[in-house]
Amino acid sequence: MMFLDDFSYYAVCVPIYKNQLLFEVRSKYVSQPSEVSFPGGKIEEGEIPFEAASRELREETRLHILSKVCDVEPVVTPFNTVIFPFVVEVDMRDIEINNYEVFETFLVPIDFFETPYKVAYVDVKLEPPDDFPYDLIPLQKEYPWKKGKYKVMFYRWNNYVIWGITARIAHRVAQLLRAH
Repeated sequence: MMFLDDFSYYAVCVPIYKNQLLFEVRSKYVSQPSEVSFPGGKIEEGEIPFEAASRELREETRLHILSKVCDVEPVVTPFNTVIFPFVVEVDMRDIEINNYEVFETFLVPIDFFETPYKVAYVDVKLEPPDDFPYDLIPLQKEYPWKKGKYKVMFYRWNNYVIWGITARIAHRVAQLLRAH
């Protein structure tokens, strides 16, 4: 699935092992160091999202997918990225983390993500640059640009803070699995 306009596309695996979700802490060598995330990354040319998610899972953890549990709705962010999450079952006995990309991993029970620790909102608004062609639109500089709110969830697990898109995906996965 592609979207109109300029988007970057990513895919993540949401690994399940014995009713727990597997998380990574990103290494200091990659973007967003020390963040908690799911295994995943950019979809490469010619890949479909599930192939990219599977490849990233193997590259980061050496884990193989035992079964695909379900797809999660794509996450479209206000900063032009689309993320395709896939819930997969894995066997943790074979884990071998790639230390260049991953500092450590940890497990959290799925039902922990039923209720966030905290929810906050970030204002999203359009701010045209000074050279914007205001003369081509109605009301020119007085145009009533729409504003939005971006929901940000937070979970605390031991010494970890799981937040943002990762928290949003974990929350949705808990909802989907509860419904099954």
